[in-house]
Amino acid sequence: MSKLVDILTKVLAIVGGISGPWGAYTAYDALKFKQPFDEHDQVAKSYLAQITSAEKRNDKGEVTRIRLLYETYEEKWRAARRIAQIVAPIESLATVFLTPEESSHLNDLLVRTAEGPTNPWLSPKTLGAAYLATKDFKSAAAQLSVAAQGSKDPNALALKAAAYSELASRATDPRIKSKYEITAAESYTAALKMKSISAELTGFAYANPSLKAALDHQGIKVKDL
Repeated sequence: MSKLVDILTKVLAIVGGISGPWGAYTAYDALKFKQPFDEHDQVAKSYLAQITSAEKRNDKGEVTRIRLLYETYEEKWRAARRIAQIVAPIESLATVFLTPEESSHLNDLLVRTAEGPTNPWLSPKTLGAAYLATKDFKSAAAQLSVAAQGSKDPNALALKAAAYSELASRATDPRIKSKYEITAAESYTAALKMKSISAELTGFAYANPSLKAALDHQGIKVKDL
């Protein structure tokens, strides 16, 4: 009987060791998904509290001002969430192209969420993917460079590679073209080192002709990776 207990104890310990890291991963993934909504709820509560306070003071001008600010916030937040939804397949490397209708809609949404030269409503990775989808490759490269800096996210690095390869394909100066291609190749190979299965990155390169060409020019054969 004690032998059976020992065996069961060992089995439970093994199961616990496996489920622990997986549970931590899924909890992190859920937290990442929830974060924008939690932030939205906090900001919304703050606006509503300010409106309530102004109403109690019978300050109609302040009530109107805060309500207008709150409406603007809600419009930008909803637009940002729609952008994130549209570019999710690009962020996951499932595709690199959108339909013309999606691209047009995405451009409109980006205009709605922009605040001067910045966009505080979206992460650099999501914003970079959006610019990549709308063929604003210079802005995509800038945002994705921020997203990839010190990152352990291979998808951010792969998207950065795609953005720089597009810049390379449009460069007329051979030196600048080579510089962009080198950046694309370095970013792609850095992404590859983080992926246990390279098929996803290989498929991404083949689906993106400019990236494939940049890798070829730098002597990196995708089929050999």
